[in-house]
Amino acid sequence: MSIDTPSRIDAARRGPFTAELYEYTEPQHARSLTAIIPTVGRRSLKRAVRSVLRQTWDTTVLVVLDRPENAASVEKLLTGLPHIMVLTPGGLGGAGARNLGVRSASTTHVAFLDDDDEWVSEKAALQMAVVDDNTVLSSRSLLVGSSSRVVPERLYQAEGEDAEAVVDYILDRSTLRLRRTFMQTSSLLCSRSTALEVPWNDELTRHQDWDWLARLEAAGKTLTMLPEVLVRVHQASVGSISRSADWQASSRWLDSIGTEISERSRADFQASVVARDAFASGAWNQGVRQLAKCLRARPHAAAVVVAMSGMLQVGGHD
Repeated sequence: MSIDTPSRIDAARRGPFTAELYEYTEPQHARSLTAIIPTVGRRSLKRAVRSVLRQTWDTTVLVVLDRPENAASVEKLLTGLPHIMVLTPGGLGGAGARNLGVRSASTTHVAFLDDDDEWVSEKAALQMAVVDDNTVLSSRSLLVGSSSRVVPERLYQAEGEDAEAVVDYILDRSTLRLRRTFMQTSSLLCSRSTALEVPWNDELTRHQDWDWLARLEAAGKTLTMLPEVLVRVHQASVGSISRSADWQASSRWLDSIGTEISERSRADFQASVVARDAFASGAWNQGVRQLAKCLRARPHAAAVVVAMSGMLQVGGHD
């Protein structure tokens, strides 16, 4: 349930993650929900918090501030908006901040929201109506930018004739623009026990949400995507809590997946992300090498075009 006054929790006072995991038991009271919002204090945070407070399902706002020196300015920004603030030691990054938020929550369920995105007012109610202890919920989103579009065109299917591994679904790059497949952090909701059992990988600097979804699936959790548009994802925002992006980090993450991914999905990612970012960073030899390496697996033509577009982004890509 929502609270009436802001409060602050010092991260240093909390016990080790593993201790809390083993001590945790499912509350016996009615189901409840916390929205976990990692932030460094961007002004868009106010919009995100307001979207949670507009939910038709009473939802607690938990802001995880990864720059504790900004606490006073964030409190001022959120004046009059009920919330809990958790301070990290600083520099945890998005995954570490989300894990801290899960540990700090006192509700039966948690949902994640990036500080530059916002929820549709029915999101919590619609997802809480169908979630269970072994299910992770996602939904369609509205991408908001120079032009807006609803994604994905094709819902993820975990069961039935069209079932596929979540990584294969996410990494499909059969269209130039993100349209056909899509699953993003701000759409995700699950039980708190699930988020404790399968924490976010705080060692990753990129692709944290995709990695988490893959490990959830490996742990036997069911991923379900609702057809409704429940999130507005704002594109091209700057100053994110996520750590700096680089093609080497993407390449390492791809290697860490192992054999759990199809060869074509691997090739799509290697072309549209690794090779593209190598070109964009000025590492042209590596870009060519990464692109040549994946061509044998026949990536989608759109993935190859995206890779080549990195050559036009030199000096303007993170």
